[in-house]
Amino acid sequence: MRIRTLVAPLSASLLLAACGASSGASVATTTPSSSAGARTAASDEFPLDPLAEVDGTGVSIRAPRGSEPNPFGAGFVHRARRVQIIIAAARGTAEVRQAFRAGVEVDAESLSTEEVEIAGRPTTLHIDHQESGDVVVERVWAIVETGDRAMVVGGMYDAERSERLQGLVRSSVLSAEWDPMLPLDPEVALGYRLTAPTGLVLERSTTGSVTYGVEGEMVPPQLGSPTVFLMALPGTVPLSQRDEACTQILVQAGPIPDERVRTRGRVDTDALEGCELTGWQENEQADGTPRRLATYAALIFMADDMFMVAGVAADEDKETWLPRFAEAARTVSATR
Repeated sequence: MRIRTLVAPLSASLLLAACGASSGASVATTTPSSSAGARTAASDEFPLDPLAEVDGTGVSIRAPRGSEPNPFGAGFVHRARRVQIIIAAARGTAEVRQAFRAGVEVDAESLSTEEVEIAGRPTTLHIDHQESGDVVVERVWAIVETGDRAMVVGGMYDAERSERLQGLVRSSVLSAEWDPMLPLDPEVALGYRLTAPTGLVLERSTTGSVTYGVEGEMVPPQLGSPTVFLMALPGTVPLSQRDEACTQILVQAGPIPDERVRTRGRVDTDALEGCELTGWQENEQADGTPRRLATYAALIFMADDMFMVAGVAADEDKETWLPRFAEAARTVSATR
C-alpha cells in the first residue's frame, strides 16, 4: 500500500509547518563529529523549560525555554528559534519496532553519532541532515528500547543555525524521561481523532500514526483488510484558495493517482470542509500476483489545520467500506 504506517513523525516538512521556516534555506556545511562532544560540557548551560509530560506517549521532556505544544503531534515547538521537539513511542514485535526505526531513519544523511544515556538507558545519539525541497534541517535524535517497547526523542532546526542550536536541542533530547509501562494513545498524541468505522478499532502499537483497522490484522498489515488512516498535513491553505487547491493537493499527497480516480466529491459539515476521491490502487501479494484495493482519500480542513483521511479495502468489498470511510472522514475532531 502507498500509505505508510508505524512511522515516527520526525521530518523536515513538519518543522516547516510548525515554525513557518522559509523554503529558501541552503545546505549547511557538514558538522564535524567532534562538534557534539565539544558541546557536551556546556549542555547544562542551555535554557530549558521544566520537565513536562508528552500526553499519550509515556515520555516527559524539558523543551527549550519558551516552547509551546506542537499544533499537531506529540512534542513542542519554539517558533522564534524555529526548533521542534518530537516524541513518538511504539510497542510490539521486533517487526513493529524495526518499522518504527525505519520511519525515523529514512532519507537522512548521517553526520555523527555518540553513545549516551537517556531515561537511564544506554543508546546512540544521532545527528543528521534531512531535506525537504530546498530546505535542509538538522536533527538530533535517539531511539531508546526496553523489552517490546521503544521510543524516539528528537529535535530539529534549520541546518544553517546548527552552531547556535545544536547544543540546545541536544540538551533537551538528553533530558527525556520515559515510563514504558504507560499505555499508548495515538489519538491524544496527534491531538485529533475520528470515529472509527463500524468493524474497525484504533491501532495502539505506535503513537507515530493514527490507524483504524480490523483487530489482529493491522500488525503486520494484511493486504486487503479494511484500514483507515488519519494524518495531519504540514502547511496551510488560505480560505480563498481551498476550493481550487483541494483536489490538486489530494492527488499529489494522497494514495490515488489521478488516472485511477473513480469519483470526486466535497466534504462540508458545520466544523469541516474539504474534498474526497474514491479510486483504486494495485499492490503485489506475497506470491507475486497483483491485488486491487478500493481506496478512499479526503483532504479535510478544520479551522487552520489540514488533514488527510485515507482508507483501503479489498476491491470486491468497496460497496461496504468506501461509504464507511467517507462517513468517518466527516468526524475528525480534536482530542486536546
